[in-house]
Amino acid sequence: MKKPGVVALSLLCCLFLGLVTGFFLGRNINKFHVEISRIPDITGSESASETETEGIQIININTATLEQLDTLPGIGPVLAQRIIDYREEHGDFTDVSQLTLVSGIGVDRLGKMLDYITVGGKP
Repeated sequence: MKKPGVVALSLLCCLFLGLVTGFFLGRNINKFHVEISRIPDITGSESASETETEGIQIININTATLEQLDTLPGIGPVLAQRIIDYREEHGDFTDVSQLTLVSGIGVDRLGKMLDYITVGGKP
């Protein structure tokens, strides 16, 4: 028969290992890289805010206004303003997957926008 102290120590070790594992698994969750296929800017102009291709309005997230961003699926005026604030603080987005760095935009929300956004001139 095991001593109560050994059993308690074993349980504490298991709990500690579980917490440490959860911490290390959870801390890299926001660094998830999203592989996407982007629609290139067909105008060849990096300053264009909107482009039409096959009936879909493509919005350049680096130059779009709040009103333009607000038309994207899953984006309202609050998130549109957060995108603009992030862009002003950190500079232009180099890849549309960087939108996940904006508070409130996760992988699921980004997935709904992929057909409608570009960073301009960069395929």
